[in-house]
Amino acid sequence: MTQSLLRRAGKAVALNALGNWFGMAGSMLSLVFIARLLSPMDFGVFGMTLVIFSIPEIFASGSLNDALIQRRDLQAGHISSVFMQSLVLAAVFSIGINIAAPLIAHAFDHAELVPMIRFFSISLFIGALTSVPAALLQRDLRYSEITLVDVIGTVVAAGVGIVLAFTLQSAWALIFMELARRVVRLIAFSAMAKWRPSFKSSWAETRELSRFNSLNMATKVVVAADGTVSRGLVGAILGPAALGMFNMAVRLLDQAKAAFVTPFAAVSLPVAAQTQHDLPTLYRAIEGAMKLAALIAYPTFIGACVVAPVAIPVVFGDQWVPAVPTIQVFLLMGLRTPTTAFNSGVLNGVGRVDWTFKISLVGLILTVLAVGATIHISLEAVALAMFGQTLVTWALGAYAVKSSIGFPMKRQVIAGSSAFFASLIMGLIVWICMQLIDDTIHALLEMIILVGVGVVSYVGALSLISPTLAKRIVQALIMVAQGRREEAIIIAKGAV
Repeated sequence: MTQSLLRRAGKAVALNALGNWFGMAGSMLSLVFIARLLSPMDFGVFGMTLVIFSIPEIFASGSLNDALIQRRDLQAGHISSVFMQSLVLAAVFSIGINIAAPLIAHAFDHAELVPMIRFFSISLFIGALTSVPAALLQRDLRYSEITLVDVIGTVVAAGVGIVLAFTLQSAWALIFMELARRVVRLIAFSAMAKWRPSFKSSWAETRELSRFNSLNMATKVVVAADGTVSRGLVGAILGPAALGMFNMAVRLLDQAKAAFVTPFAAVSLPVAAQTQHDLPTLYRAIEGAMKLAALIAYPTFIGACVVAPVAIPVVFGDQWVPAVPTIQVFLLMGLRTPTTAFNSGVLNGVGRVDWTFKISLVGLILTVLAVGATIHISLEAVALAMFGQTLVTWALGAYAVKSSIGFPMKRQVIAGSSAFFASLIMGLIVWICMQLIDDTIHALLEMIILVGVGVVSYVGALSLISPTLAKRIVQALIMVAQGRREEAIIIAKGAV
């Protein structure tokens, strides 16, 4: 059963990665078009809308469904209980936001937010209806369906966003683009999970989920508050243009994480839940996934940070040049994600939601202190302060995993160390090339050259540091190209 679970998890990782890579490509392509058509101000107004809904969405759709993944003896009543609670919370927050819309817009000093947040409130009901079928698919590691939905959602949202950016020339294009993606997920997930809403549940079944749900919800509210504090202060004090640049940095980090880390981390909760009584297997799964994620994530974050001064104006336009330093800092934050991304999934999977809540609470307190101390200095200072906060919360997460399942902190720290040092060498070589390239060369050509140098130097450095690892990776890539994905997964696991 253990080997079967790990094979299913490996296949889920591969499928999730495929969907996320396609999603990132589609999202980045649409973002390139839209960022050239809209201004940082438009992105800032849209960012304000997302800030307003960040915490309500946690209550309505972002936390209760995790209990359906974590619970071993899941009953129909548990599913109905989560659905009903999500729907009620969506209604409560939707009514509250519609009533308070003028006050919220006044607080942000942007009257145009009133119709936007009232219209976007339907997203709460969409999320409540989507959360249950999405959780059921994830619980069963049915990532082929999830991948297909993500691909379709990306294509539809990109099409809607680009067309409306041309016609509307305002933040409304971003509003409709996001809603289009969510509607696709709702329809497709419901059909694939063969789930139909039901109101048959008992108080006992609701109570059985209450401890996990309450702590998990509290944790996610704190996490959302963490993001809300930083975005809210940036928007209120530095203005919507600064918020637009801040959100661009956050989005690029999130896109990279979704493509290169999330596919591995996404299966951590269901795998941890099913192997929590078989710690050697859980250790192997965690460490292997961390190392695989590091092989891709480290060169991506370091390489993107180095070439950002050239790439950002080429890709998004000169209006985004002031955002380059902030984007670079956020990309460096991604260096710890190959380990931190697994912490909450593992802790929740083994039922230690108390730890995730404590870590999130510490993170929120540090964010308030860090952003509050730097917000009047500059946007770059805020980003650096948040970088420091992520290092502290990573250390706490590593300790929590060690305390909960005995997985040593040292193994978490050094997981993927070969990829890290190879990436540092690659970054240095690319930076030197940037200094040597003639300024008369077109920026697009310079970016292409730098990316090529980065790929070659990373492979070369990895071959020098760990020849066996490099050889196994090349073998796996050849098998992927030949369509032999199952064998490629086995070889990739052996490499780490």
